[in-house]
Amino acid sequence: MDLVFDSLDAANNTVGTDVTYNLFEVDIVLKHKLFNDYNNFEFRYIFSQYIATLGSFIFPNTTFLYPTTNDTYFIGSNFQFTFNHRFHRLNIDNDINPIGREIELKYNYEINRYNNEGNYEVDDGVLKPLYNNYNLHRLELNWREHIETVKGHTFTARLRAGTILGPSVPDFFDFYLGGLTGMRAYPFYAFSGNEIGWLNLTYRFPLFRNIDAQVGHLYIDKIYLSVHGDIGNAWNGDIPAFDTFKKGAGAELRIKMNSFYLFPTSLFFNASYSFDKFSTTILNEDITYGKEWQFYGGILFDFSL
Repeated sequence: MDLVFDSLDAANNTVGTDVTYNLFEVDIVLKHKLFNDYNNFEFRYIFSQYIATLGSFIFPNTTFLYPTTNDTYFIGSNFQFTFNHRFHRLNIDNDINPIGREIELKYNYEINRYNNEGNYEVDDGVLKPLYNNYNLHRLELNWREHIETVKGHTFTARLRAGTILGPSVPDFFDFYLGGLTGMRAYPFYAFSGNEIGWLNLTYRFPLFRNIDAQVGHLYIDKIYLSVHGDIGNAWNGDIPAFDTFKKGAGAELRIKMNSFYLFPTSLFFNASYSFDKFSTTILNEDITYGKEWQFYGGILFDFSL
């Protein structure tokens, strides 16, 4: 991603250059089953570096060329422990409308160095960032319970809760609650915090089953429709009043197919509406969210999203 960076001299002249942001990450993973095939334990070590590369430029009113430089503004080590329980009842429609439960409990211990204040020191003529240390403990729970109501119909409750233990840390470390994998009625960056809570209720039922129709290389098997409602919030410090929690609702169409008689093909369309309007300040600019539609679509091997 390229952005424009303004460098100011004493006369308030400006010069434009490119800033490119890069992420370097290495993961080491160990997995093991616990007691049976439904329970899995994972240990993951994650090393991350966030780097901003500043393009070369000539200082205004001079011939001095400032060379391309790298600013490593974040260095993190993350020790992650995850317990997963996944049990789905045997069901011919399990790929599109599962019955059972999925539970994920995750603990992270993070050792982070972050130059969130943009401070530097000069060492042998080179600017070096002055890091702040943020060592933190993070807990997160994700629970989905799929309950069959009548044949082919399910009611699903999904709970997500997360916390960063101890004092508040900068929003760089926040949980995010919106977007395709969360409260779809709100954009991904609409609200975030050191603490989150979210409840989703979904009712899913078949429109057409055993379609047995072919369109080109696609074999169409079944189509399901669902309606859902959400309530959730993200915050720092004490839990806010219940009436400040954001609400949304929507519907989703799922189409289960196969491509070339071999590859599972899962197509979905989602429309969600946000009931609560609010504003947040980003870089001294007020951004308003809510009272609007969000639309999503995707094609994958399954419906894991």
